[in-house]
Amino acid sequence: MHDSTQTDLKSFIQNEIIKNVKKVRGKHAPISEIVNSVPKTLAVEKIYDLSESNKNFFLFIVKNYSKTPKLRYFLAISLANNSSDFLVQIAKDSAIKNNLKLIQYSIYRKIFRIQLLLIKEINEIEDYTDLVEKLKNLRSEFRGKLEKIKNLVENE
Repeated sequence: MHDSTQTDLKSFIQNEIIKNVKKVRGKHAPISEIVNSVPKTLAVEKIYDLSESNKNFFLFIVKNYSKTPKLRYFLAISLANNSSDFLVQIAKDSAIKNNLKLIQYSIYRKIFRIQLLLIKEINEIEDYTDLVEKLKNLRSEFRGKLEKIKNLVENE
């Protein structure tokens, strides 16, 4: 990624997204990604709760495992407050189809809940608004699937 693009993205995030939002306090577990069949660890520097402007959204600022860019930004939406293998199976196809990552992550470490998050890296300022809408739609689709399953079980 070009340096000026990274600088523009950093200032956009600082001035437009996290300006008046709540930072999630405490230490955060790293997240990982697989690069060329090798797992790489991304240390989570900060997590911001974006619920004031977008309900169930979080912004992850992580240290990159390589020198450039130094920081990477991921937008995440919570699909479920308590994750399970069953919920992962329901959400997996949508995540793969839309080139998104699905992670089980404890955002609030003192509360022992592992949330199911749909996550995507923000590479350009223009990606942000489209990504918010895409994640909202996928969350709604996921919730619809859960509702159908619930109704099937109740009507059994």
